[in-house]
Amino acid sequence: MKKVIVVIALALMALTAKAQVYVGGQLLFQGQAANGNSSAFFGIAPEVGYAFNDNMAAGVSVGFGFGNGATQIVVDPYFRYFFAELGPVRFFADANFNFTNVSVRQGESTSSWGIGIMPGIAVPINDNWSLVGHIARLGYYDGSFSFNLNNITVVGVYYQF
Repeated sequence: MKKVIVVIALALMALTAKAQVYVGGQLLFQGQAANGNSSAFFGIAPEVGYAFNDNMAAGVSVGFGFGNGATQIVVDPYFRYFFAELGPVRFFADANFNFTNVSVRQGESTSSWGIGIMPGIAVPINDNWSLVGHIARLGYYDGSFSFNLNNITVVGVYYQF
C-alpha cells in the first residue's frame, strides 16, 4: 500500500511540476448615455488562478461593483485556453460560469447566472507580470443568448509565481 501512495504522490508532483499560481485583478467600467441621461458602473475583480501548462489555466474571479444606485457581487470561475500568439501578445478564451447578485438601495435583490465564452488578450511585461483584458462576452446570460461588447476590461494586471 505504501508503494501505491508513493507512486500516486510522485505522479501528482510530476503533473504539477510546471504548474504556476497567479494572482491579479481587473478594474471594470461600463458607461451609457441615452436620451440626455448618463450612467456609469465601476468595479474591481480580484482573481486567483492555476496555470496547468503554457496553454491552459483555471481560476476564479470575485467581482464587486457599484453604480446606478446598485451594488453587485459576481463570482466567475473559468477555464482559460491560449489559442494564438502574435509576437508577445497572447490570445485566449475563457469558458466561464457566472453568478451575479445585484442589490438595489430599496432593499431589493436579484440573482442571475450565465455560461459562456469571453475572449481576451494577455501581454507579458516580464517573466512574472502581464497585462490582461477581455474583449467581449458570448453566451447565455440573464436568461437569453447574447453577444455583448459592453463588458470590456479597462485594466487587468496579473502576477505569476
